Amino acid sequence: MIPLIKLTLRNPLIAWQQLRRLPLTTGDAWSLVLATAALSAVLSWLGAQLLPGSAEGAGVLAALAREPMAMAGVQVASATLAAFLLAEVGRIFGGTGKFGDALLAIGWVEAVLITLQALQLVLTVVLPPLGALVGLATLLIAAYLIVAMTMAVHGFRNPFFVVLGIFGTVMLTSLLMSMLAATLGLIPGVPT
Repeated sequence: MIPLIKLTLRNPLIAWQQLRRLPLTTGDAWSLVLATAALSAVLSWLGAQLLPGSAEGAGVLAALAREPMAMAGVQVASATLAAFLLAEVGRIFGGTGKFGDALLAIGWVEAVLITLQALQLVLTVVLPPLGALVGLATLLIAAYLIVAMTMAVHGFRNPFFVVLGIFGTVMLTSLLMSMLAATLGLIPGVPT
């Protein structure tokens, strides 16, 4: 796995091609998503235990970090929604990817990010400023990998249009989910 993670960071398209050559099914992609969600939830919980002061005032994320099962559930739901959007919106714009491909790509990106999350946790305990830099780098790497994997899954060639598509999809999805949450009364202070 480590060589494929390194390759993913250097050349996501080649890494995707190698990943697709493996005899993986959609069930394997689901297993990857579940495993990465569980590992990420454990790392978040461990971080909240080791660094309790850092989670103060962090709101929903801090609460989820103290509840690994809830965190894992949210991550699986988020990965599922991301894979669905990656597949369907990409196909609207002429892409060739399917849901199983998108789920595998999202699961693999999560696997790469977990290694960085573990590194960040260790560095935050040992040398907090360096841990913060790794956290920032992880956010940038996550954005880069989502764009690169979207291009790989769908065969897109222009990263600018992929970034625009992802940005537009995130904005529209956020708006629709906020409206739904407000309608259901899940947002405090917003009349239903």
